[in-house]
Amino acid sequence: MKHELIKSTADAMSIGEVFHKSGMFSDIKSAQQAVVKIMAGAEMGISPFQAMSGIHIIQGKPTIGAGLMASRVKASGKYNYKVTEMTDAVCIIEFWEAGQSIGISSFTIEDARKAGTKNLERFPRNMLFARAMSNGVRWYCPDIYEGPVYVPEEMEQVTEDAVVIGEKKTLDNEQWQRLLKSVKDGKDVNGVPMYDWAIANIDMTTGQRAELDSLTETDLVL
Repeated sequence: MKHELIKSTADAMSIGEVFHKSGMFSDIKSAQQAVVKIMAGAEMGISPFQAMSGIHIIQGKPTIGAGLMASRVKASGKYNYKVTEMTDAVCIIEFWEAGQSIGISSFTIEDARKAGTKNLERFPRNMLFARAMSNGVRWYCPDIYEGPVYVPEEMEQVTEDAVVIGEKKTLDNEQWQRLLKSVKDGKDVNGVPMYDWAIANIDMTTGQRAELDSLTETDLVL
């Protein structure tokens, strides 16, 4: 659902120009960059100011801050969450729908180290919360957004997290071969099997899809 303040591209351009000229957003170097944030937010029902503060453009991809993602869960009217444990070693979040528990998402310091997360020692609780929240939203309440969403903390794994907001990535041959190897080795992305992740996030030709499917067929035979 688009945000009611943004009814046209002209609206986004006008507001983007104001935000850019305000000088309040250090990561915005042009009005066009502001418009990208505003329009990405509008597609998800996020107000322009929230989009400017909570959506971050990283390596050309819009990502959503964990705080904004959490607020969308609370404001959905359908879902809720409760942090049941938060330390420098683990964050555990329980997700609820209509007053009933629907699942738990946890992320540990060991998970972060395996993922090669940077700046781990500086803000461990913030990072663990962001990853647990992002996983939980994808697993238990994905319908609060129109496409798969990621937090900035996940963008360090560029190849794995190619898709950020409803966008598929085309891989070159080297990347494709690495993906196939990951599928064959049984790897996963934040708990999601690599095969399933690839189907959802990679733009494949008919031949590539057949090649990918053949790996799972081989596993079944074995």
